[in-house]
Amino acid sequence: MFRLIWRFVRVLFAIVLLIAIIPVAGLAYGILTTGPLPNTPLAGVPENAPAPRIQERLASEIPGYKRPEDSTWLTYPEWAIVYAAREYATHVATNSPSSFPYWSYIGRFWQDYAIVIRAAEQYPFNTANHVMLTVIGTSHTIENAIQSIYENTVGRTTRIVAGAPVEEDRYQADVAAEYAAFLDQIPWYRFDNKSKRAGLWNIEPARGAGAVRSWERKLAFGLSYSVKQVYAKIIRTGLQASSDPALLDIHVWATGPVADAIAGEAGTRIEMNLADDGAVFVTPRYQVFTEMVPRLISRGIRFVEIGGNDEIMATMLSDGLMTPPEGSQLLFAYPLPADPKVWRTGLTLAVRRLHTVLPELEKSGGRLEHLYDY
Repeated sequence: MFRLIWRFVRVLFAIVLLIAIIPVAGLAYGILTTGPLPNTPLAGVPENAPAPRIQERLASEIPGYKRPEDSTWLTYPEWAIVYAAREYATHVATNSPSSFPYWSYIGRFWQDYAIVIRAAEQYPFNTANHVMLTVIGTSHTIENAIQSIYENTVGRTTRIVAGAPVEEDRYQADVAAEYAAFLDQIPWYRFDNKSKRAGLWNIEPARGAGAVRSWERKLAFGLSYSVKQVYAKIIRTGLQASSDPALLDIHVWATGPVADAIAGEAGTRIEMNLADDGAVFVTPRYQVFTEMVPRLISRGIRFVEIGGNDEIMATMLSDGLMTPPEGSQLLFAYPLPADPKVWRTGLTLAVRRLHTVLPELEKSGGRLEHLYDY
């Protein structure tokens, strides 16, 4: 009995040690495979700086106006996982899951994390953000490593036996697309894995050789949905006990025809009129805000501060390498692992140059993917 307990303890210790090594090894890989960032001042930040008296007034009179500026970079690795889910969904819609480059997305996460650590190094160390990124990076690594090994052994075998995709494959591709869209506005741990598991099991299994693939998908991914459901419940409980609710709005100071420009934008309203100095409006965060910014620029808006800050990170998608215009600095550029024809470029932008930088990037073939709004 003692030997059995001792073996269990040793196995448990080995698992804990392996999990602890993942972020250390991941960050080491990220740091060693990425280079230093430019240390020159970002053009567009010092120029036309707003009056300190107005900044102080806004920070004191509008709760939540000023957000930690380092969050614009430190939020990016979370979104990198969202993009990995989106690119996985696109891939499996027409390809076998076994051909997805899981390990490339593991490596990319740790490279992205290393880059944003460098970008935010001038700010005080944000313990809460780094703990969260370490946890989700470790989880992302484990999930993708397990799925890669499984899909390239058992999964590949059942696909060969079946000879063609089965209905369960199509169902999982649809769920993957739904999950990717869900993540644009809502945290992953709120996704309804329980109903997706039920939907998977309700599918009539294929006949003949395809039945092998049907039952393998049901068993493996039914278990996967169950594990995610339990893990999500743990995360939700932990966040409810230890964190304040996420702020769902962002405060934006702009000049120009602000009232007319935001008219009709859902959930958006003027918060403070500053007369000749413009106005502050409040609007939903995340992807809704990203999609709104180009519309507001086209209506004559000029941004002064977003979340009380004058620098913001953005990513662009394009068909090749892009040249950063004045008012921006390059953080990274790489072809998507699952679709090398498309490039993702990360940039730090001067908030007061958004009205020139974003149109220039679009003219050169870029498509705005996301603005990381603290």
